[in-house]
Amino acid sequence: MEKKNSSMGAGFSTILWCVLAVLVVALMGSGCAGLMKPRIHRVAEDVFFVEVEEFTLTNAKVQELDNASGGKVVVLQDDTSRAEVTVQLSKGNYRVTVYALGPSGEEDAFYLTVGEQWEERLYPFSTGEILPAQDVSLTQQADGPCKIVIRFAEPNVQLDRVEFKRVP
Repeated sequence: MEKKNSSMGAGFSTILWCVLAVLVVALMGSGCAGLMKPRIHRVAEDVFFVEVEEFTLTNAKVQELDNASGGKVVVLQDDTSRAEVTVQLSKGNYRVTVYALGPSGEEDAFYLTVGEQWEERLYPFSTGEILPAQDVSLTQQADGPCKIVIRFAEPNVQLDRVEFKRVP
């Protein structure tokens, strides 16, 4: 009986795993990480948030910021920039709030679309620190998906997180 050399199979398997690892890292770095289910950070029974860096990003830059909730923020680069995510919500009423940092009054606005609602131009209450923008009300008609889209309005806005609060 002839003994076959199995080292070629082991080497091929190692190469295959390395290629897969490189592909995963490349996809995550290109903004395809948003294709994965976003991580929900529960604050209370009726409050949770999603980090904007976990959204699907188009022409946006993730950068470190110490006082951001996850240590990172997202900066939309230009008119083609966007961040989007779909979250699963239970039927009911919600208040949706984006937390962001605007370096100045000319660098603090962004557009937000929640579900099937119209797009709204929003900005944090002040500049120089991460603060909430105006709340947007949402009525989720049935249990299921809700798409959130944030688009570029002004340069250098640093997007931190989107909070969902269930309200009566």
